[in-house]
Amino acid sequence: MAVTVDTLKLTQTQGVVAVRGTAATGTIALATTLKKSTETQSSPVVNIKSIQWALSSGASAQVTRNSKVLFELQVTGKLDFYGFSDDDENDQDIAIVIAGGNGGTVVIEVTKVSGYGPQQHQDQGALG
Repeated sequence: MAVTVDTLKLTQTQGVVAVRGTAATGTIALATTLKKSTETQSSPVVNIKSIQWALSSGASAQVTRNSKVLFELQVTGKLDFYGFSDDDENDQDIAIVIAGGNGGTVVIEVTKVSGYGPQQHQDQGALG
């Protein structure tokens, strides 16, 4: 089964992306996956705000940036960085490797820190 990357929510300052499947890597590309059609991008910077996951028995997942493992995930769980975010390697794409078992789902919420524009010209209707 392949891994799919689905954008669940995308605003000028936030993105929520689900990676589903097994035995492969899903990549959240800062320059494309998190760019709205009304935005431009140049050297985007994105912090991880929260992670939720549900993996089958025997499955595991890794969240990496620039080949650096940031999180090892098993079974089910949630990390929510209330009031702060993980900025490690925040100018690099986010890769989620799901392996073993029957796979599962990893949902990542990110904060778009900089590199996307022209944000000041978007109207309220473009926020959601």
